[in-house]
Amino acid sequence: MTTLPIIDLSAKQDPATVENLRHALRKYGAFRLWAPELKQAVAGGLLREARGFFQLPTEVKQRTKGYSGFGTELIRGTTPIPKEGINFFRKNDQRDGCIPPPAEFFRHVIAIHDNWKRSQDQLFNLVFCDVLESDIPLTGTPSLDYESVGIQYYNPQRMITGDGDYSPPHMDGGTLTILIREDDEGDGLEVADLESTEELGSDGVGREADFLRVPTAPDEVVVMVGTRLQRIMGRTKARACVHRVVGPGQKHSTDDRVSVGIFRACVPHPPPPA
Repeated sequence: MTTLPIIDLSAKQDPATVENLRHALRKYGAFRLWAPELKQAVAGGLLREARGFFQLPTEVKQRTKGYSGFGTELIRGTTPIPKEGINFFRKNDQRDGCIPPPAEFFRHVIAIHDNWKRSQDQLFNLVFCDVLESDIPLTGTPSLDYESVGIQYYNPQRMITGDGDYSPPHMDGGTLTILIREDDEGDGLEVADLESTEELGSDGVGREADFLRVPTAPDEVVVMVGTRLQRIMGRTKARACVHRVVGPGQKHSTDDRVSVGIFRACVPHPPPPA
């Protein structure tokens, strides 16, 4: 069975592991990361608080800073995503009259953010120095280096049909996305085999490429390349991950889905020539 490679930042990476990662970044733009502390921090209260928030009255959620309503986020500017979401620490979110999220909910988000910061430098050094062999200074510029945290809620009861996609094929912006999911056999994350098609855009890739299912597993998260890293490094080294979330189907038709994404948005300074 084909799977994405996995790395453990606490262990020394042997040459075979590094080469497998290089291949995965070109073929899928994604790999798995052994991150038990990060996974446990999400399971330890954040999921409960997130579900509680998304059950609040619509008028309360709509007034909350960072909230996006059901179907308001678009893929490629045209296709609505059947989900709700809330984003934290996103730049340029300056809507007036917003209220903060519930205090306990926000406390758990802060804990996740702080937990991630303890391992981000190791991950960046591995990916950029060892795997991509880059000498571009991708961190160290405070005005450009930041992460936002996004929590997405998918409710199968609001799907038009039970066999639709929760999220159509798309790429994330930024440099890296760290995706944290519940251990649920019904989770429908799939990543495209970018070598199975000559298409480059997410729409064409979504129509033509083969897709690899990425099951959830205890203590693992998924790391995905964003479009900014692809622009910086070039497609010969790293491809932006085209991914989708398949709907729950009949077997899991009553199971909702909560996922947590940490979106790393750093850019090189100075930027490379156009």
